[in-house]
Amino acid sequence: MKTLLKTCALKLGSTAARFRKDRKGMAAIEFAAIFPFMLVLYFGVVDIGDLISTNRKVTLAASALGDLVAQAPGTVTASELNGLYKAIAPIMDPIPASAVKVHILVYRKSGSTAVLRWQHNTNGTCAGTLPTGMVGMMADGNDLVLARVCTSYAPITGKVVSAGPFNLTDQFVLRPREAPQLLCPNC
Repeated sequence: MKTLLKTCALKLGSTAARFRKDRKGMAAIEFAAIFPFMLVLYFGVVDIGDLISTNRKVTLAASALGDLVAQAPGTVTASELNGLYKAIAPIMDPIPASAVKVHILVYRKSGSTAVLRWQHNTNGTCAGTLPTGMVGMMADGNDLVLARVCTSYAPITGKVVSAGPFNLTDQFVLRPREAPQLLCPNC
């Protein structure tokens, strides 16, 4: 019995020594431990790049829309505004046009306040406030065009790290170029 225990102990000791010296499966164990972290890191970097790109597209779309509306020759119609909304769709690509809210507001100075003259939107309105100092930019009887674009960005990794959708909004204020006032009779 003693010999049997001694033999088992020696075999167990030699097996443990061989196991400690054997490094064949080490890479697989390290890969299995690090891979989930690297996967989340990779998709996180992709999400950050997409978020920055989408934010830039929102800014560019708001700028282009405001510029196009400000070039109107004194009067613009709702159908012309709808055409301009379609014109910024390629800027927002690959985001579907139905996911982008576009809002045009035209203000006129009345005393020391800016009064909303008319507004037009598609897919709903974007929440926002008047930029500070906007009244100071206005002259009596002149309009200002405020173009606001917004969308929501849901990151791929949001399901893993519970980051909700990000609401991206930008707005631009411009003066009408062709006439001091910009009218929209059917808005």
